Amino acid sequence: MGRDIDHAAVAVRAALVEKFSRQNDLEKLEVSAGDKMIVVRDADQVAEGSRDDLLAALRKAQTYAEFWQVSSRPRVH
Repeated sequence: MGRDIDHAAVAVRAALVEKFSRQNDLEKLEVSAGDKMIVVRDADQVAEGSRDDLLAALRKAQTYAEFWQVSSRPRVH
């Protein structure tokens, strides 16, 4: 059985593909689960965060480019 974070990474990838694949080439999109964070990569762009942080960035973004801007902002905890 997989870890919760592995399942969360799959959910984040699925949400990104669902929202942005029609207008963007997501062939290089990689989503992986670390020990405590999920890492999203596409070419030279990298975002890291919890499932909730990444999905919140996804909801805020209207475009794929905007997702990278929103998800790369420093988080205050």
